[in-house]
Amino acid sequence: MKILYVLTVIFISAMIGTALNELLLLLVPGHWPAYEILASSLSPAWRVEELDVIVATFNFGVVFNFSILTLLGIITGCFLSLRKL
Repeated sequence: MKILYVLTVIFISAMIGTALNELLLLLVPGHWPAYEILASSLSPAWRVEELDVIVATFNFGVVFNFSILTLLGIITGCFLSLRKL
C-alpha cells in the first residue's frame, strides 16, 4: 500500500510540474532565454498505429511530455512521499 502512495504522489507532482511549465510558457515572452529552456521537452511515445480485427480497427497510443518542471515535480514528489514514510 505504501508503494501506491509513493507512486500517486510522484504522479500528481509530475502533473503539477507539467501544468506549471505550460502556464509559464504562456507568461514568458518568446525572446527570453528562459523560454527556450521551458519550451524544450522530451516526448517519448508508445503507439500501436493500427490494430485491425475483422469487425473493427483500433488505434492506441500513449505519449508522455517531460520538461524541466516535470522533472522538478518528480524530484519534489519523491522527497515528499519518502519523507512521509
